[in-house]
Amino acid sequence: MGTLEARPGSASSADMPRQQRMGRRAAIGLMALGGAALILGLLWALAIQRVSDPQVEALPPSLAGLALRSAGYGAEAVAEVARLHRAQFPLTTGAVGIYGPQAEATVWAAGTLSGLMARDMLKQMEESISQGNSPFAPVGMSALDGRPVFELTGMGQTHYYFQSGARVVWVAASPDVAGAALREALAFYP
Repeated sequence: MGTLEARPGSASSADMPRQQRMGRRAAIGLMALGGAALILGLLWALAIQRVSDPQVEALPPSLAGLALRSAGYGAEAVAEVARLHRAQFPLTTGAVGIYGPQAEATVWAAGTLSGLMARDMLKQMEESISQGNSPFAPVGMSALDGRPVFELTGMGQTHYYFQSGARVVWVAASPDVAGAALREALAFYP
């Protein structure tokens, strides 16, 4: 038997460890890619489940000295938000609370999948209202407690809406309790 000679186009014995390392790296890369795909798939499934079954959002027990008179939570509240906006947002939590014997204040709180989605929802609301096709007239935007709060008037009430983490909160109140209702809502939804 003679010695092995390297054939043209074939790997020499010196190239074998390099090819094995490349093969291992490729296998590790494929496993990492598969793991990432699995995690993304699980996160997507969780997001779909959360949107399809909205949970309860918390409401303040009182607002501007007015007791919580009636409330709707979860899917019921999310349906109310969707009806009011004539749009579907990916909402995961919801609550609507009416305060006082004469419905002097109302709070709508709706949670989304992320703060970015809540910010986008806020922007869409602002754009829609600014088009003038709603019963609300924009008064302005103020920075309260370090976050933007939008103020509107309409339907005999003062309205405010703002972002709190991954949720959007809307407060509607009679003008005599509106300021106190806003301060308390901002404290409840930091």
